[in-house]
Amino acid sequence: MRARPATADETREWDRLMHETARPHLLQSTGWAEVKSATGWRAERFVFEDGAARVGCVQVLRKRLVGGLDMAYAPRGPLVEDERLPGAIVALRKAIGRGMTVSLLCDPEAAESDILAKALEAEGIRRSPVYVQPRRTLLMDLTQDAETMLAAMRKKTRQYIHKAERDGVVTEKTTDLARFHRVLRTVAERDQFGIHDLGYFASLVEAFGDALHLRMARVEGEDVGALLVIRFGDRAWELFGGWSGAHSEKRPFYLLKWHSLMQMKELGVRRYDMWGLAEGDELSGVENFKLGFGGEVTPWIGALETPVTAFLFPLWRFGARRRLAAASA
Repeated sequence: MRARPATADETREWDRLMHETARPHLLQSTGWAEVKSATGWRAERFVFEDGAARVGCVQVLRKRLVGGLDMAYAPRGPLVEDERLPGAIVALRKAIGRGMTVSLLCDPEAAESDILAKALEAEGIRRSPVYVQPRRTLLMDLTQDAETMLAAMRKKTRQYIHKAERDGVVTEKTTDLARFHRVLRTVAERDQFGIHDLGYFASLVEAFGDALHLRMARVEGEDVGALLVIRFGDRAWELFGGWSGAHSEKRPFYLLKWHSLMQMKELGVRRYDMWGLAEGDELSGVENFKLGFGGEVTPWIGALETPVTAFLFPLWRFGARRRLAAASA
């Protein structure tokens, strides 16, 4: 297998090329590359070939480190069948060149597998102790009818959705980013975590347009919940959201999540990605909330790292990989 740079035509048609792999991902899209370019990442695109056959593709984000060094990161790539992953990463490692490139980090949606992990290790590709994207997620099957989905939920979740409906909680679509961001700031201040500024969300809107959906929950005219979902192909990703903490007795966020699922279903989405499950006790409450909606817990193999320039690789292991995890969130 070899990895060659995408042609100009392939670059122009990149999102279509991705869909042809049957593994398209939001983070491999041209829109995502546009968003990340604002923070110093530049995209390079490669096509994998086995003989005359095209067998996949990958978008690699490159970023400068210090002293002229750089690293390469393929978020949720390469887009190849799982069994081709070791060969694809080896081919990509060769294609991106050496020089001052320290490392290559790949983060594919490949199934958790000891056999695959051993095949990767045989090629000098190992699981990284620092991950950037979630290693587990919750996928909702939206091809089912609403009654089937409700029946698969935990009893309390189903009860809280109906309670919110009875108690007058309203959810609505909006294009008002400032309104969305106000709720997100309230959540961040309460739970003490950082959030992106308004300009970042404006860049998401610019990159994804009508594929980006904002939905708000309101109680007695007050915004109490917000969700941001991006639709790409037959899948949707719930990237940002939260509940302000107000009117807890009415359970507004349960209804907001349910209406978001139903909106995506109406738009033809088949899989709804809750974007990650908890990795530590501090987020166990969020995980428990998500799991109440049913769905399939899906583990991925995790982040995979390999040296590009071997003598520089210790610089990656001793600090750069942690900075990447922080910068790519």
